[in-house]
Amino acid sequence: MDRKRSGHIISRGLEYATTFFLILAINFFLPRVMPGGPLLSITGSQSSDLPVVIDEEMKYKLMEYYHLNDPLHIQFIHYISDALHLDFGYSIFYNVPVVDILMGRLPWTILLMGTALLFSTIFGIIIGLESAWKRGGKLDHALLVIMPFFRSIPAFFLGAIMIFVFGYKTEWFPTSGSMTPYMNYAGLTDHAIDIISHLTLPMLCLAAFEMPGTYLLVRNVCVQQLGKPYVLMAEARGLKENTIKKHVLINSIVPVINQIAAMLGFMVAGAVFIETVFSYPGMGMLVYNSFIERDYPVLQGAFIFMSLVVLACNYAADIACSYIDGRSGQE
Repeated sequence: MDRKRSGHIISRGLEYATTFFLILAINFFLPRVMPGGPLLSITGSQSSDLPVVIDEEMKYKLMEYYHLNDPLHIQFIHYISDALHLDFGYSIFYNVPVVDILMGRLPWTILLMGTALLFSTIFGIIIGLESAWKRGGKLDHALLVIMPFFRSIPAFFLGAIMIFVFGYKTEWFPTSGSMTPYMNYAGLTDHAIDIISHLTLPMLCLAAFEMPGTYLLVRNVCVQQLGKPYVLMAEARGLKENTIKKHVLINSIVPVINQIAAMLGFMVAGAVFIETVFSYPGMGMLVYNSFIERDYPVLQGAFIFMSLVVLACNYAADIACSYIDGRSGQE
């Protein structure tokens, strides 16, 4: 069993390594097929109000520094070598090392995605299990309508509604940023409260967008479990409802873990829109601004970082499932 499990883990690791290499290739070629160019964001166009004028010598040095004068295959070799050393060069727009920019933005995105994932998973499991237990009832029917409805609303539109209702109308929460600028905090508690208040709306928006997937999966898997003989036997023996629910949830945990890992990929995409709507200074906002400015190094570094996080979490979920469910390691 251990040998089969080890072989499964190694084979999955090789699959993720291959996937990561393909992501590197796509990450390299995708920005280069976009219209415009990285130097255009610096110099501006002839029609811009304040174009930055640089001479041909400076332009040549910039092109040489970023290997933009080399053939594509030479650029790709430099890119792979630098990526493996986590050296993404300097940002063309911000003029600072890309790694420094990413390290400054990554904690905010991890905070946003982590809290949204925790919130959506906990509540998705609770209401999914309750809906399965009361399948066919009014609560089940209501949730089967409400949850897909939330999933169908675009993230940016849901964010705009939340800003209007909870930001402008009620003024319960801040509408942008991660902290109040130029704020003198009395202590760590005040600082934490300010961060949480700025986090609440984007976190709830992202969680509301992702929760229906967890709910539907938990409900469907638990409905299947509730029809199995061990549940009928437990009910016949008079076990408490919470005890039966606990065993049903334990036997449904493997697909839930896989769903949580898969949600990360969708959360990364959703974070780009939500962070932009709420002006939240995370990786999503950075990707949006870098796309506008054609900042190739930042775009590539951000995509690589986010891809690594998603692949690592999925790989960790595969390893966890192989130990929780022995059948996973035998496939």
